[in-house]
Amino acid sequence: MKNKKIVCFVSLLLVCALMLAGCTNRPRAAVSPAPVAETASPEPEASEAPVETASPEPTETPEPTATPEPTPEPTPEVKYYNPLTGEAVDHDMSAERPVAVMVENNRWDWGGMITQSGITDAAIIYEMQVESITRNMAVFMEVKDVVEILPVRSARSYFVSTALAYDAIYVHCGQSGDGLEYSYPMLAHFVDNDNIDLGEGQNAYRRLDGYYAGGLHAMATSGELLTNHFNAVGTRTTHNADSFDYGLHFTENAAPTDGTVARGIRIVFPQSKLTNFGYNEEKGGYTGYQWDSYYTDNNTQDMPVFQNVLVLATYTQIGIDDHWHTAMNTYDTQGQGYFCNGGYAEHITWSRGGLDTPFRYYTDDGKELELGVGHTYIAFISGLDYVSFYES
Repeated sequence: MKNKKIVCFVSLLLVCALMLAGCTNRPRAAVSPAPVAETASPEPEASEAPVETASPEPTETPEPTATPEPTPEPTPEVKYYNPLTGEAVDHDMSAERPVAVMVENNRWDWGGMITQSGITDAAIIYEMQVESITRNMAVFMEVKDVVEILPVRSARSYFVSTALAYDAIYVHCGQSGDGLEYSYPMLAHFVDNDNIDLGEGQNAYRRLDGYYAGGLHAMATSGELLTNHFNAVGTRTTHNADSFDYGLHFTENAAPTDGTVARGIRIVFPQSKLTNFGYNEEKGGYTGYQWDSYYTDNNTQDMPVFQNVLVLATYTQIGIDDHWHTAMNTYDTQGQGYFCNGGYAEHITWSRGGLDTPFRYYTDDGKELELGVGHTYIAFISGLDYVSFYES
C-alpha cells in the first residue's frame, strides 16, 4: 500500500514537470514599440557668406644666378727664348753657341734637286753663290737631336765669315784651298776646336745607298755624332760672355702689310740659278721650290717653312779664277735688301762691321727691323733687280 502511494506521488511529480516545460517553450506575443513622436527636421542654418581669402601676392622669381666661370689658370710666364727664332724654349740658350753646317744645294746630274736632310731643324738657312750653283749653310741653335745632316760639303770664305757673325761652331767637309777664293785665313779665326772638318770616322759617315754611292753628295753626320765629337775634342760650346748679341729682334706680327704684296718670291742668282717661294697660309710661312723640285727635308719628308725671307744685295762676282770661284762681301759693308713676312715685302737696309759683329737690319725709317717669330731664309744676291714678287 505504501508502495502504491510512492508510485502515485512520483507520477504526480512527472506530470507537474511536463506542464512546467510546456509553459516555458510557448512563444510570447510580439510587443509593438511605443510610437515615437515625430521630430521636425532642423532648418539648415543659413550658410555664412564665404570669407574672401586674399590671394597671395605673387612672389617674384629670382633671376638665376650665373655660374661663375672658373678662374683660368695663369699662363706661365715665358722665361726663355731661342735667340735665332724668338720661339719660347724651356731653358736658357743665351750663352749657347749655334752650329753652322755647310749643306750642298745642287741637283743630280740627271736633274732634280739632290736629297737634303736636317734643314727643317735649322733656325736659319743661308743661300749663296758657289761657282755656277749655290750652297746652303744651315745654322742650328740646337743640333743634338737632329737625326741626319746631309750632304755636308766644303767651306767658302764668305760662308765662314758669316758663321763668325754668330760665333757659331763651323762644320764642313773640306774647303777651297787654292785659287783666289780660299778659306784658310777665315778658318784661322776658329781657335777653340770649333773648326770641324768632317771625315769618315767618329764624327761623320758616307751614305752608300741609292743615289749617293759614296760620291760628292754622300757625306753625312748627325746631331749625336757632332755632340759627341764636341765633347771628345773639347770644343767651346758656349759664348765667351753670358749672352751674345745676334742683332735679331722678333715680334708676333711682323708682316709689312703696308708694303708690297709678296705671296710669291722669285730670286735669281748669278748663272741664273732660281729659287722660288710661295706663301702658305695654312703653314704660316713660305715654302720653297728649286731645281724643278719642292724644297724638302729627307728626315721628315716635310717642306721647311720660313716665316721670314731676307734677300740681301751685296757685291758678288763669279769666275774670279781658274776654278770659277766666287767673290762676295759679307762684312765691313752695307747694302739694301727686302724683308718678306706674311705674304708682304718691304724694302730694308743692312750693314755689318768687323768679323766679330752681327748683321744689322733696318726699316726705311731707320728703326731696327723686327722679324716674325720662326725660321728664316737669307739669300745674298748681286742686286735687287734679281728679286721679284707676285700676288699669287
